[in-house]
Amino acid sequence: MSQVELVAQPRSVTGKRVKALRAAGLVPLVLYGPKTRPINVQAPELDVRRALARARGQLITLRISGQKPRPVLVKEAQRDPISGRLLHADLYEVDVTERQRVEVAIELVGEPHMVNTGQAVLNQPLTVLTIECLPTMIMQSIPVDVSGLTPERDAVHVRDLSLPEGITVLTPGDEVIARMEVLREEEEEEEEELIPETAEVEVIRRGRVEEEE
Repeated sequence: MSQVELVAQPRSVTGKRVKALRAAGLVPLVLYGPKTRPINVQAPELDVRRALARARGQLITLRISGQKPRPVLVKEAQRDPISGRLLHADLYEVDVTERQRVEVAIELVGEPHMVNTGQAVLNQPLTVLTIECLPTMIMQSIPVDVSGLTPERDAVHVRDLSLPEGITVLTPGDEVIARMEVLREEEEEEEEELIPETAEVEVIRRGRVEEEE
């Protein structure tokens, strides 16, 4: 993946006055870190949205006018619940030599044969995985192949994953990522429900015949 960059400028406007920045198409940002005092910066909303979409949790190289590039992670991004506009973002400057604890999205790959034929459905109870690794090793998403699921092996657990060396999984291994549920069981239950009703009708009919005789 190509490096994701974001160019920002120092910001002097704070508080309620940031509404004027947003009206001008800019997003107020705050840069901070374990070795970085909070710095107020701003960048065009379109540029910030593009950087967030491309990075998807990975490192972003932040370039502030007159300063050296900084490796950052997006810790929080606030959006307007109605319009979806980006209102604010917190950028965390990391030390690329120190391991970070992050959450990475799980992406299901493939489709079980029984799901493809409509004989089963696929559920995904777990959508993110908590990992620990160096910032440069953070993945956009973690692919999980579910195409081989069968009635005998109907689930993929966290312990089944095989990730690159240097990535430690912190999510418990017994948590289920995806499970296939066969629909045949529901059809059998419906058939069983019909049997008592049919038997009851036969008994009633037989009783009436005996009374007539």
